Amino acid sequence: MFLQTPTSVITTTTEKHVFSLWEILFSGGIVGNIIMIAIFLLGILALYIFLERYFFIKRASKATPNFLENIKDFVQEGKIQTAVDYCKTIDSPEARMIEKGLARIGRPISDISNAMQNQGQLEVSKLEKNLNILASASGAAPMLGFLGTVVGMIMAFFEISNVTGAVSPKLLASGIYTAMATTAVGLFIGIPAYFFYNILVTNVDRLVLKIQTHVNEFLDALNKPL
Repeated sequence: MFLQTPTSVITTTTEKHVFSLWEILFSGGIVGNIIMIAIFLLGILALYIFLERYFFIKRASKATPNFLENIKDFVQEGKIQTAVDYCKTIDSPEARMIEKGLARIGRPISDISNAMQNQGQLEVSKLEKNLNILASASGAAPMLGFLGTVVGMIMAFFEISNVTGAVSPKLLASGIYTAMATTAVGLFIGIPAYFFYNILVTNVDRLVLKIQTHVNEFLDALNKPL
């Protein structure tokens, strides 16, 4: 008779940690959540400013066919008021600057140039509206992310200090990746905002150069002997 010994089957279960983006982003406590919300709000603000400024500059950059040639013809024919009315029908920075110059025809050329330059400063300030906020958002978002990381690390080590005995690596790891999430989100918001700012500044510089070229051509036409 054979002795049958019962065999016990040992099953090991491994806990599988499911990646949850929402849990990682908003598991840093009250302070971490406030910092994360602030970073997201900066991202929304940066995107709004970029889109609003981009389309505003695009509209201002829209060229009017034969605009400067028509102005020159009106001036040569002595139709100053017609030229002023023509400028009023066009919604562009250069039209408003040339309108200021036309309104002062008959005065010294220096007065005309100063009036156009003053109007030009107003137009540039309109084009650059809120760009400083966009630049601040591109720098503040990563800084807030680093702040969230520091706060998260402090909280993680504080939790570890309260644990008696061996410290579980899971406790340390969960605190670290939660803290690092704010840095990742801050960089994710700050890097595009930085590129948005540089794109807008480049577009403004191109538009200002084009306007200055047209203004110089207008002043040259006024100085041209009849």
